[in-house]
This record gives sequence, structure tokens and C-alpha cells, in this order.
Amino acid sequence: MTGNSTKIRAVVLAALMVFSVFAGTVALSGTAAADVSGVSNTNAADVTAGSSGQTQTVSFNVTSGSTAPTEDNFTLEYSSVSGVSPSGSITTGAVTVDGEGTETVENATVTSGGDVVVGVSGINATTSDLSNQTSLSIDVSVDGGSGISTGSRSLGISTQSTGSVGSASFNVNAASPSNNRAGNADGTGNFDTADGQGFVFPGATVFQGESDVRLGDSFADTPTKTAGNDEGVTLETPNVPQSQSTGRYSDSNNNNITVRTPRVTTLDILNSNLNTIEGGSVREGNASQGSGNLTVVGSWTYDSAENLELTVEDDSGLDVTADVIDSSDASAVGSGSSSASANNAVKTSDDQGVNYGNGGASGPLRGGSVSSNEVVYPVDLSDSGTGTYTFELAGTDDLGFGEASQSTTLTVTGDDDASLSLDMDEVTRGEDVRFELTGSDAGDQHVVTIEADDFRSDSLSANDAARIFRQVGDTGEVGYVDSSGASAFNRSQANGNSSASNAAYAYANITIDDDTGVGVGQIETQYLDETSVEVRLYNATTDVPFALGSVEDQEGEDDEQSLDVQEGELTIESPAGAYVVGSEIDINGTASEGIDEVAFYARRNNNYEHVSIDGDNTLTVDADNTFEEEDVVLSEGNNILNQPGTYRFGVVDVDGIDGSVTNPLTTSEFNTNTSAQQSLRVTDTELTANVKTVGGQVSTSDSIVNISGTAFGASTVDVVFVGDRGDVHTTDISVDDDNTFEEDEVSVGSNIANSQRVSVHVLFPGRDGNYGNSNTGAIDDVVPGPGTTGLTGEQARARILDNTTEAVASDDRMVTATFRYADAQSTIQTVYPEGMEASGLNPVGVDDTMVVEGNTNLRPDDNSITTELLTAEGDSVALSTTDEWSYDGTWSTEIELEDVQTGTYDLEADDGENTDLVEVEIVQNVQTATPEPTETPEPTPTETATPEPTATATPEPTDTATAEPTDTPTPTEGGGPGFGAIVAVIALLAAALLATRRD
Repeated sequence: MTGNSTKIRAVVLAALMVFSVFAGTVALSGTAAADVSGVSNTNAADVTAGSSGQTQTVSFNVTSGSTAPTEDNFTLEYSSVSGVSPSGSITTGAVTVDGEGTETVENATVTSGGDVVVGVSGINATTSDLSNQTSLSIDVSVDGGSGISTGSRSLGISTQSTGSVGSASFNVNAASPSNNRAGNADGTGNFDTADGQGFVFPGATVFQGESDVRLGDSFADTPTKTAGNDEGVTLETPNVPQSQSTGRYSDSNNNNITVRTPRVTTLDILNSNLNTIEGGSVREGNASQGSGNLTVVGSWTYDSAENLELTVEDDSGLDVTADVIDSSDASAVGSGSSSASANNAVKTSDDQGVNYGNGGASGPLRGGSVSSNEVVYPVDLSDSGTGTYTFELAGTDDLGFGEASQSTTLTVTGDDDASLSLDMDEVTRGEDVRFELTGSDAGDQHVVTIEADDFRSDSLSANDAARIFRQVGDTGEVGYVDSSGASAFNRSQANGNSSASNAAYAYANITIDDDTGVGVGQIETQYLDETSVEVRLYNATTDVPFALGSVEDQEGEDDEQSLDVQEGELTIESPAGAYVVGSEIDINGTASEGIDEVAFYARRNNNYEHVSIDGDNTLTVDADNTFEEEDVVLSEGNNILNQPGTYRFGVVDVDGIDGSVTNPLTTSEFNTNTSAQQSLRVTDTELTANVKTVGGQVSTSDSIVNISGTAFGASTVDVVFVGDRGDVHTTDISVDDDNTFEEDEVSVGSNIANSQRVSVHVLFPGRDGNYGNSNTGAIDDVVPGPGTTGLTGEQARARILDNTTEAVASDDRMVTATFRYADAQSTIQTVYPEGMEASGLNPVGVDDTMVVEGNTNLRPDDNSITTELLTAEGDSVALSTTDEWSYDGTWSTEIELEDVQTGTYDLEADDGENTDLVEVEIVQNVQTATPEPTETPEPTPTETATPEPTATATPEPTDTATAEPTDTPTPTEGGGPGFGAIVAVIALLAAALLATRRD
């Protein structure tokens, strides 16, 4: 090849020289050729295989001659490529002389052979003398041609006068195809996405599971994974495993390629309204509506590797794809799109979406505006019958596994008209009823109505009429239409109307959901009458307002369903039977489903008067269908219930009340509404109280009492202490929910300290909440104040009574008790051995248990009494402590006398405030006299009827010995004096010693 190139080059150069000589004869005479001594800036631009119009630029250094050159011949030559016969041509060129402008390249000659030889001749310098010019530059556009293979190349440069003067080196690079994929290893040709085969190049993405995909020439070697899991794993080609690790792979020259998981990202089925209905249903329809006008839209991540294909199967598994794809619509695609698969799918160009119609570009919109990464399929199921169809999108070759495919279903129904179904046929008024519309295209809008004859009342408010249909689910606008059928009032417009007395019907606009193919709405039955309500559905072409009975009304109706609305139920569980004026009770009961709010009334004569509940006009019904309010003073909510008597107490569903709930209701209005009532006996207030002292005394060291009782009709009771010198102290006690009260530590008051006899008064005002004839329920306003002087206790008590219970027509309640107010005192009253109870101070035996009893005016638990046995020298030999005794003031304790010697001891009781001391005798033992035997009384014989004798043979009597009587044993005498005598003697001695000691 090199030899042939040399020969060709020589022939070409010779021809050029001849041509140059010929050209010289026509040029200006007297000129000399310029000498080209060398070439500079010879780095020609790289070119890409298969690309045309690529420019190579070469600059020449020119040696000055005696005269300016008029022309010269230059030759540019590609270096030879073994086994390849490239082609080439010069399409245009220009010569630039230093500062002198641009000269045209004339007489351009192109030759070709084993090498591409490009000759440029006839550089005609028509400007002034070039003898002083130092450089020329030549720009040529070279068409490398598709036959040039990749690799390093050189561009040889020679002139007629001097021959070869140098070369410019450059590279022929592989082509960079779209998506970095091509049909050939050098980057040329198109990757076959139908069969999924061809070559990939740096920057490309390959997908798990691809087959017949190979590496292009640009890769130095097989890429390996660069990071993450499975780092260093080799990319397997041409068949990429489904388990190939995803991520980036690189060869030794850092050429990258990425492995991804193939996915179908979109599978939508659109109806004629362009609503998505996959997974739902569509009516059968015809070729222009219903199932006959469907569009499947798909998108996938692996479009550079494989086309996407739609498959449709009926519910028997039969492939019906070819029969349902609407090929007539494929021609209706806008410009810039191309076929994406073999079954009439249409794919947009990279920069343009398309709209296409049914049967042609001028037909109705079908498919909408399709994105550049989507493919669409026109589908017609109208002739395929009803049933459930399965749609699947997957690759046309290998990519149909896992996420590389996606499927959905669509049910074709035989309904020609839309249908209406109610969740319930019978409801309690107040319940919300859900309904569904089916058998219509997703996106279609239907009107549902209920006539005004079924409204709860003729005077139903405009706001309530506009809310008979709830604005939930797929419900858009709701409202009512007037009787003329000329005007519709939606919710916001109904606010300006006082009533709906001129309404003809309530309406709701329901839109069929594009996901489910169902339209969902809801009826709020609290505004409907207790009757059979007709709910009507109209077709998608019927819009409100229209007049009832019109042609539009009669022809537009698709379906009708009946709803039986029944009266709800209410119960009152509390109060039950009786109520005490002023007392706190719980209000509670139950309500049927749908009753959200209730109000209460008490009947007086023929009307029911409203009863407020803790200041609220109504009570809310909870989610468990119960209502409750705790600690309600019922008599404060109504003037009827604040006096004793028997009344009717009732509860009403608020939704059935016309006007304000605080207005009285007639018996008819109460009974015709959803209501319940019961008899309620209202009684007067009651009070019981118990003032607990210790043995009728209160010690000044304790200065507290326990007060408890019941108070019906009061939330608190007042407590007043009055001393015998007229001093007064007041306090109060709260009453619990069960009408009881108790306070363990009610202070007597420090200002009562000088009194000996104290009265305590527990009271509360009557039904009106005021004491006596005053206008106050404050106790401090009706008792003598701290500034009052000179009153005795009796006078102070008299004034309190005059201002409360003894005032004219007073209904106040009061309980009074008295006690002695004294210093703390504890005494010893009785001593005896355990098990030998006796009065007085009795001797106790060694090692026995001594029982000590006494009296105190101290409160138990808050105080303690220590009893200690002392020798004459004051040494303690035994003691015991107790803090438990009854409120009668009697205390008791036990002292163990283990190892205590016989003798006389001091026994001391100490309560912390004072002490009491007595002498007791410890003896060796205490004997108990044997009691005299008690005669057993003879049993009284019981008379019984004697039966008539029966004649029998009398046996002969038999002699028997008579038993001797047994003597009654005589009791054995004890070894010491009787217990009673000893106790008597010791008691006398103890009394004498105590008297002497106290003297």
C-alpha cells in the first residue's frame, strides 16, 4: 500500500507541476515562485468517523523572493489506512495573506486513490507585491466520508516548488450516537430497539436482563464496577444478567457506563374525557364513546434499549391485542412523531408532544397532549363484549420481567345508562346516607335531586335546603332550585335567602372519579321528612337549573331510588324520677344514629319551656350516640324547676326545631319532633349534719371537730361557731356529687378560745340562694361581725336565727350542735388483769397482762396516751402507748408485766398535755373463785295426741332391779379468798390512799 501511495503521489505531483507550468503561462510575467520553507501550527482538528464538512486549518511560512509569487500548488493528503479506501473532497477554501484580505482558491483539484489526496492549485495573488509577506494560511473544508475508520491520522502537506514540507496530525474518533448506542462498533448506524441489539459507548446506560448488547470500539477493555456493593465486578456482555449489580462501571481509560434496573413507569388508560380509569370500569358504548374511545399511555426507562409493547387479554386469557388496537387513529398523529412499536403505538419526538383525534386530526381529542417520553395506543373494546380485560406494557425483546413490565385491568360493563345505588334503604332521620353512581364515563358529571315535598318542613331555611346533599366525595356544587326552574342557589348564594319556601328541589353535581369509575355523594337526612324520599339521577347532558316536569327533566332521568326516612329515638337516663332544688346532678341519655345535638325542656301547663344546661342551650351527642353533662344545677336553667312539684322533663332533637331552641314549644311541636319525656318530681332542699366531738368535748389543744352529713340542693354548707361570750367564727365545707359532705378537721377558731360552751351551726340558704329575707347567700353578711361587742352567746345565736331560718317565709336549712370547750384532759379509771374485767383499780398478778382504761377529751389518731408503771423511786418497769380510741373519749391499753416483782407501783397516764397518777398492786397471783353450779331447769313436757290403743296380748311383767340414786358431788373449795372480796378490800385501800394523796 505504501509503494502504491508513493507512485500515485509522484504521478499527482507531476500532473500538478505540469498544470502549474500551464498556469504560469497565463499568469503575469516577470514573477518568481515563493519558496515555502516549512509548515507551522500543524495540529489539524480531530474529525469523527462518518461526519462531513469538517475543517482542517494549516499555516505556511513563506520565504521572501525577489518578486511576489503569483501562484503555487499545494497538496494535502490523508495518510493511508490499511484495507480501507476512503473518499474525500474539498468543498470550499480560502487563502488569507498577512493583512491583505482573503484570496479565492482557484482551480481546486481533487484526486483520490488508495489514499485521499486533495490538491489545491492556482493560488492567485492579485494583490500587491507579496515579497515582504511572511505567511499565508489556507482554510479548507474536508469531507472525511463514512469510510474513514477510527484511529490516529496525519494530513501531509507538499508544494509544487519544494515538495513535501510537513504534516498535521489528528484523530479520527468514533461517532457519538444518540443515547450512546449505535448499530456498529465504530459508532455508526442505529441501535435496533425492536430486537434490542447493537453496541454501547461511553456514557451509555445498559439495563439488567438485556441481551445482544456489545461494547463499542471506544472502550479500551471490559468495564468493572467502581464503587459500592460488588465493587470490581465485571460487566457481562453481550447478555447482561438480570442480577447484574446496578451502578457505574469503568474501563482502564475511565470510560464509564451505567447499569440500571429497567422499569415501566406509567400505564394509564384514558377514556374520552381524558380521565384515567385503569383498575375501574367503563360502559360498553360504541366506537366514539365508552369502551370504544380509550387511550393507553405508557412510559418506560429503557426506551434506548427496547421499544414498548402493549398486550391486551380478555378475562379468559385470550390475547385480543390485534383486534382492539385502533389502527385507524395511527394516522392522526401530529408532526414530529414516529412509530414506537409494531402494534400502532405512537411515540412523540424528543421535543414535541402530540394531540390526535378519533379517525383523523380533525376528529375529537384523543390522548391529549402526550409528553416526549410517553407512548400512546388507541384502543377500541366496543366490539369485544363486556368483561374484565388485562392490559400489560413490556419490552419488545428481553425486558418483560419484574418492574420492566406493568399491568392493570379494566372492566367493560353493559350499562347503557348511569345507575344510582344507596348504601341504605331505611335510615333514622339524622343519619348520613352514602350513594354511588356507576355505568358512566370517568369525568362525566351527573345531577342528583330530591324534591321539596320531601323536605322536613315548608319553612326549612335556605341554608339547610342547600345542605341536603353534602359536599363530600366526588360532589362538586350543591344547592337548591326555585319552583320556576329558572334559578339555582348554591351554598354561598343560599346565604342571602331567609327560607327555601319557594324551592322545587335540592341538587348535587357528582363527577365520576377517574380512578374508580364511580361517583360518590352523601345525603344529610336531618333536613328530610319522615317519609319515602325519591332520589333521582340524571344523565351527563342534563344541567341545573331545569323545571320539574319539563321535557329536559323527563328525558334526562337515568335512574331513581327510594329512601325511607324514619323518626329517631331519644332516651333520658338521668335525672330519673326526683330532683332536689339547687342540687347538682348528671344529665345523660342516648340518641339514635344521626342525631347530633339535643335540647331540654320542662312542661308547664300546655307549653314546654327551654331548660339551659350549665348556661348552654344544647348538648352535643358523642360518637357513641350518648350525651352527658356532669354536675348540673338543673333548677338554675329554668324557672319552672326551682320550686317543688311534679313536671314533665323532655329532650328534643335540635335539627327538628324551627327557629330558636330557646323558644317555648307547644305540645304538638314537642311530640311531632324526635323527642322523649318523663315525669320529674322536684323536692325541697334537705340537710343532715353530725358534729363529732370527743365525749361531748373539744380540747383547746385540738381545737378542731369532724363534721359530716348530707345536703340536697347545695354545693357548699356554711359552718358557724358561736362561743358563750358572743364570739363568732365562720367557715364552709364543699358538698360532693353524691350530696354528701365531710371534713375531718374543721377549726373552731382562735377567737372562741375563752369560751366554755360552744354551739356549732351547719346551714345553707334556701331555693333562692339567699339567707332569710336578704339578697345575699354569704354567711358573713348575716352573722354578727368581728366589730360587734357586748353580745352574749345567746344573743349572737338569736341574731343568726333571725337572719336565716327564723326569718319570715325562710326556707333556709340549719342543723345545730353544742360541745364543751376545755383544756386537754386524760384520766385513768380502771385497772384489772386481762380476762378478769372489773371496775376500779384492781391488783394484777406477776407475769399477767394489765389492762388500763380511762377517759380523755383529745381526738384519737391526732394524739397518743402513754401509760407507764413506775416504782416508788420513779423507775419505769413497763409501759404502753395507744393513739386509738373511740369518739366517746374512752381509751384502753395493755401493759405486759413480765419479770415485774410484787409490790405497790405508780401507774401514770401521759397525753402530752397533762398526766394522771394512780397506785396499783402487783401480787403473786390472782385466783378466781369457783362459781356455784347453776341448776338445770326441768324441760317442760310437750303434750301430744294419744293414739287409740290397739288390742294386743299383754306380756307378763318381768321383775327388774331398782337402781340406787347417785349423790350430787359437792364443789371443792378454793385455796384462797374469793376474787370479789379481794377486789373490794383493795378498792377501799386504793380509794383511801388516793384521797390522802390528793389532800
